[in-house]
Amino acid sequence: MGTQMLEEVRQRLLDEAQRSPALLSDLAGLEQYIAESYDSRSFVELLQNADDAGAARFVIERTRDTLLVANDGRPFSHADFESLCRSAASTKSRGNSIGYRGIGFKSVVGFAQTVHLVSGDLRTTFSRERTRSVVPGAVRIPLIRIPHPMQEADEVAFAPVVDRLLSEGLRTVFVFDDLIARGIEQEFAEFDSTSLLFLRSVRQVELRTGTEAVISVRRTALGGGKQSIRIAGPDGATNWHVVNDDEIAIAFARDTSGIVRLSEREAVVHAFLPTLEPTGLGVKIHGDISTDPSRTRVIVDDRTANAIRGFAKMILMMLAECLDQPDTDGSLRTLSALMPVSDPRAAMFQRQGFRTKLLDALKQQARHHVQDVVIRPPWINPVDFGKFMRVTGCIPIPRHLEGIEGLVPLLRHLGAREASTEHVMRPLATTAPSLNGAADVVAHLARLHGTGQLDAPKIRSEWRLWAVDGKVLSLAEARERKRSLDQDFVDMVVERGAIIAAMFRLISAVSGQQAADLLLSGQHSAESHRAAGRAPLEAARVGSGEWCMPASGQPALSVKRWRKAEQHVVSILTARGWSVKDVSGQNLGYDVEGSDPKGEDVFVEVKSIDRVGEPFVLTSNEEAVARVKGTSYWLAIVRQSDVAVEVALLCDPVHELQLTRQCRQWVWVCSSYQFAPDVFPLT
Repeated sequence: MGTQMLEEVRQRLLDEAQRSPALLSDLAGLEQYIAESYDSRSFVELLQNADDAGAARFVIERTRDTLLVANDGRPFSHADFESLCRSAASTKSRGNSIGYRGIGFKSVVGFAQTVHLVSGDLRTTFSRERTRSVVPGAVRIPLIRIPHPMQEADEVAFAPVVDRLLSEGLRTVFVFDDLIARGIEQEFAEFDSTSLLFLRSVRQVELRTGTEAVISVRRTALGGGKQSIRIAGPDGATNWHVVNDDEIAIAFARDTSGIVRLSEREAVVHAFLPTLEPTGLGVKIHGDISTDPSRTRVIVDDRTANAIRGFAKMILMMLAECLDQPDTDGSLRTLSALMPVSDPRAAMFQRQGFRTKLLDALKQQARHHVQDVVIRPPWINPVDFGKFMRVTGCIPIPRHLEGIEGLVPLLRHLGAREASTEHVMRPLATTAPSLNGAADVVAHLARLHGTGQLDAPKIRSEWRLWAVDGKVLSLAEARERKRSLDQDFVDMVVERGAIIAAMFRLISAVSGQQAADLLLSGQHSAESHRAAGRAPLEAARVGSGEWCMPASGQPALSVKRWRKAEQHVVSILTARGWSVKDVSGQNLGYDVEGSDPKGEDVFVEVKSIDRVGEPFVLTSNEEAVARVKGTSYWLAIVRQSDVAVEVALLCDPVHELQLTRQCRQWVWVCSSYQFAPDVFPLT
């Protein structure tokens, strides 16, 4: 049977070569091109051929100058053998096997001068020397083209090792004789065990060379197209959770705690075997992907584009499932692994390839998946935001998923939008927020109203936003109590960046100045009047150069924890008789503006430091404003410890301090300044 197969294939190919020696020479050039294109891929090409033959075991053994590669798959059929000899004449069909071009085996010509094949009853040899003797007219001779009967001397030379391999249950053995390069050894040493991840048949790879190793794969079906895969080798074991759907698959790496995100170097596209093309996510992806001849780079043709659409559909379904699931570690880890390695908005500036095409496909298919998803704006807490969005029927990002790096940029790329102020205001007619939520909303509305971005008629007096006696009430209900707003509530609003003057103007616009006077009476009303530009209710006495001395009769000042530095400075200066407000969000070249106790204009830039002597930076804008303002411009150097806030106020920094110009974008750096702070205990 084997002899007849050999003779039929040999005679047909020999006749073609003898009729056209020039064609045989051309095939030699093609073979050399293939070998160069598949450089450092011979090992995996032999592995894929074994998998296509249904082999469970794949063995490579080195003996002196001979390399033997064996597997226990199906022996060569007549069609298999002829396609091995010919170029681009594979009997395999794409999608049902790894190899389909019929040229991968030609890559072995880069490291051997003679190849023998034992498969079932077939015994044959490929040799340029023997081919040249029967086709003398050819200028160049390919190695893998015309098979020859195996000579008795060759068979005797390697019979012992071949017989031993066959006795182990292996059925096909390639013998690579007269090795001409040691590159194959390097391939063994650098073999990526995840090459076995998406193979259909191979369960064990044995390396019996200078690199001794056994790599095994155990696959466990979990149902629903999911698999648990364990790959064990000499360097340890890796575990994988693989989700399959219609010939495409996504593989998540796992450790003892669950799914883990792969690095960009590890997260590559597989076309059965790994390429060098990154997926752009923290997972491996496998499917019917076209590659260049070396199988290292993805080619985005129609087949690849179709597979990419399939991947996008799978990813969006997983994304929707994670957003719908309760607070579980599994959904968090899965979602984290699926996040892009970089902001999708940067994709347009990257080399066009698999990752950019996948991001495009995700965006095109995402309409029905994220049309109701809204992103929480930073000014409102997640608990109240979730409560408001349930009223509107929108889907907020679950609180436990908000911290996943890359989720918000991805959702923005897919078409989700951040909730607008109107979006959050709508449920206020029927839904009262928590105390924290009320402070969030009031602070936000006060800022918008104070800067002319929100008209008073859009703000309803019946909204329950105002805390009196520990209860969140409407303005009408709060007026009926004839009490001022709770001190803690006002502090919470101020801590969120809204000055009391803005609260005063907001309440006045919605419910009248009388309501504002009532709700912000006492210290708050006095501060609001001062910040609004009215005469202070109390005269403050501050000695020259003693900005922090308390006005007569005032107790020592304590400041609240967790405020930002600008809020600390406003509170301290206000308590000492300055009339100032926080303008840090307006990019004016300073953070606080107003007047000192003498009524003179002041502009204060706030700088936080962690240690005394730590340099701080003035931007070009800040330096220019300081130069113009002169002695009206102050620096407030703030250091906060666990127990106190320390503030040092420095006047006219451009002329009084030593500034060094550095190009970070142009900024002005100060490393030498006097820090003799006043200390305010934290409460």
